[in-house]
Amino acid sequence: FFFGSFITSWPCVSNTKMADKVTVSGPALEGAQYMASSELIFTIGDGAGQGPLGVSVKSQLTPKPLEVKDNGNGTMSVLFTPRATGKHIFELKWGNDPIKQSPIEVEVTGEVQRDPSKVVVERSEEGIVNQPVKMEVTAPDEAGPGPLQVDASGPSEPEIELQNIGNGKFSVQLKVTKPGSYKVAVAWGDCAVPGSPFTIEIKAEESKE
Repeated sequence: FFFGSFITSWPCVSNTKMADKVTVSGPALEGAQYMASSELIFTIGDGAGQGPLGVSVKSQLTPKPLEVKDNGNGTMSVLFTPRATGKHIFELKWGNDPIKQSPIEVEVTGEVQRDPSKVVVERSEEGIVNQPVKMEVTAPDEAGPGPLQVDASGPSEPEIELQNIGNGKFSVQLKVTKPGSYKVAVAWGDCAVPGSPFTIEIKAEESKE
């Protein structure tokens, strides 16, 4: 899972934080549509204190940045645009305490559209045995949801480390124990990205003599 979150303050009502006085409603509780804005509405009851409101999201792909709006009538709205289908789990806090309805599970449906041609891979064309070869992968919103998949083959079994940096950027490190030519396949979802598979030439370690 990947994560997205925000924390924002509500004007001070009292020094007491009471998460049980905050309730959640809104159309998102009935589900949301892929790449369409949806809304959670937080009603701040009397005596709820100053908060702050905290929301974190677990999903296959982090939604677009959450938008927070003070509706001026004792409620706050959180707008989010999911970039993947499936379960989105919202952990909700008021101050340090969970809101009673937390966690909330929002099911996102809709037709997923992927365009792996939008994915850009920056890489080295050669490396050295037992030293990491780095690749950077950028998948903008136009590429649709992944996941990113990386596989490699060659004279030795490659060790692959993949990290989601956020905002559609990924870091990939490849390490092998034998010199030679290695093929690295990069896919977005089930589709190969432009140029994949890539060839990386691994050289033997330089003598220390």
